[in-house]
Amino acid sequence: MHKTILSEQGTLQVPAAILKELGAKPGTLFVWDIRGDGSLYVRAKTKTLEDLMGMLKPRNGKTVSIEDMNPFR
Repeated sequence: MHKTILSEQGTLQVPAAILKELGAKPGTLFVWDIRGDGSLYVRAKTKTLEDLMGMLKPRNGKTVSIEDMNPFR
């Protein structure tokens, strides 16, 4: 378990091991959320939509064009 202390300026330093594990680089966006039980959830947004493009492969090798999907809107 890693620990960090809040500075007088209100900043936290994230341990290098955690940054490395997350793949975080300068400019990485971190999203903070306080859960209902009072726990803190922090997520590093290290992927863009472009990174995810092509991640899902069609079943049976069949693809559908945007034009074919439009009637179902």
